[in-house]
Amino acid sequence: MRVKFKPWAEPYIKEHPEASLDIESDLPKLDQFYLDIGSGKGEFLAKMATRFPNLTFIGVEKNVTCAGISTKRLVESEITNAKLIWADFERISAFIKDESVKIIFLNFSDPWPKVRHHKRRLTSNRFLEEYKRILTKDGKLIFKTDNVDLFDYSLETFSDAGFKVISVTRDYRQLDEFDELTDYEECFRKEGTPINRVVLSK
Repeated sequence: MRVKFKPWAEPYIKEHPEASLDIESDLPKLDQFYLDIGSGKGEFLAKMATRFPNLTFIGVEKNVTCAGISTKRLVESEITNAKLIWADFERISAFIKDESVKIIFLNFSDPWPKVRHHKRRLTSNRFLEEYKRILTKDGKLIFKTDNVDLFDYSLETFSDAGFKVISVTRDYRQLDEFDELTDYEECFRKEGTPINRVVLSK
């Protein structure tokens, strides 16, 4: 779903550095954190950080409007154990230490439906090796989507990259203890749209 551009988003992000991380100086120092790639408007990020205040959560979002909304959510909720990085994952990945991420969350990522754009998918092969590098030895990758084509594609790429499947659900209705609903997911559930979910280890 396309998000309408908000001109206040970029100034707000810059006015609230307490909700962000400096990619080059702060990010390389982190370990044992939880990474939400494509965090959208930040509902999942904020909910998880609120429920688990002793854990560190980092959200990555390249869309400036979504990043602004997410930052505003963190600031207004006075959440200090979650930070938002306004950037593309490819830009920041080199600054993440090896084996420093406990779980990578991919929630309702852009499906990039055209075949020529499949390499942009966050579950394409060019991203998976980097995920394996930054995940801890017992780290997990958790992927949720309503898009069946993307899910089937991703199951293949996960297998090709050597990820081990812990569980696969084609109609994810329950809520695991370490999970939260995004706004998209709440809408999909109300509409009866099945949610596909896979949990993997490296």
